[in-house]
Amino acid sequence: MSHKNPEEMRSFFEARYEGYDQHMEENVHSFSSFYREIARPIPCTDQPLKILDLGCGTGLELKWLWQRAPRALITGIDISPGMLQKLQSKYAPRKKQLTLLPGNYLEMDLGQEEYDFVLAVMTLHHLLPGPKLDLYRKIWAALKPGAIYIEGDYYVDPAQEKKLQEQYLQGEQVEDGYYHLDIPLSLPSQQKLLQQAGFRQVEMEWLGEENGRGLARK
Repeated sequence: MSHKNPEEMRSFFEARYEGYDQHMEENVHSFSSFYREIARPIPCTDQPLKILDLGCGTGLELKWLWQRAPRALITGIDISPGMLQKLQSKYAPRKKQLTLLPGNYLEMDLGQEEYDFVLAVMTLHHLLPGPKLDLYRKIWAALKPGAIYIEGDYYVDPAQEKKLQEQYLQGEQVEDGYYHLDIPLSLPSQQKLLQQAGFRQVEMEWLGEENGRGLARK
């Protein structure tokens, strides 16, 4: 994972949204089972759960969310308008259940005690620990009391985490959260950040090879 000459985040994904679904299906280990496990903490219910999806992209995870909670109301935030347009087209029959917001979730007000669940899938490995902690505090505030944050992402072992951090410091310094960097954390570091953000119960687990899931209860 090189950090030399990183691309601006919005431009990176705008150039790739057409082939994004196929790329993820080919490159995410055990693709279907991974996304199924991401959705598993959501109860099977007819209630109109309020769910915030950060970095929603083309909405790959929504299929599995709606299998469990078919009346769920999804608010999706993504930096790429092209990704959001593709999501909207894919799920046109559910447009009344979708609120799509273009923008950088690091800059946006996520609200106070509004959501039953917040998700972030395959998006936060682009952030360094500082901005990630700030985001987790906003996520904590956006969740209703006792509600759950679900994260599915790439993770690495502690030695690889240290190596990636050193590579970043040695490379071109860019404004974190605005350029495409691959800088995943280890599960212990991830758990520590979530606890620092105020979550009272945090569970991290591997879902196969380099992919994992975190569950954090407010």
